[in-house]
Amino acid sequence: MFPALSAMVVAAPLMVAVADQVPQFDLGPTCHGAAPAAGGGGHGSEVCIRSELSARDQLAKEWSSFPPADRNGCVQLTNMTHMPSYAQLITCLEMRRDARVLENPQQRSTVGQGH
Repeated sequence: MFPALSAMVVAAPLMVAVADQVPQFDLGPTCHGAAPAAGGGGHGSEVCIRSELSARDQLAKEWSSFPPADRNGCVQLTNMTHMPSYAQLITCLEMRRDARVLENPQQRSTVGQGH
């Protein structure tokens, strides 16, 4: 029991650190071998990297608006593929946010509902 508990105590600060800032992903495995986009004017991997960096910029703007538990969970899911993607991470975060809104009707917009 004590080894498992000590592992949790050691890992807890790492989980908090992950939630504090947008993670840094190695995009090599994710974008290696990406097919060139038609009319993209570049190699597929270059287009992929530009797209991923754009997604990372968007994440940086919105990162603090997502709950830490969602950030931790989505980062863990994204890293499980061994081909991490900022686009995948932001999609996970947005889906969790949207699911929470669907679960709580009082958070939904009442525009056009005659209230």
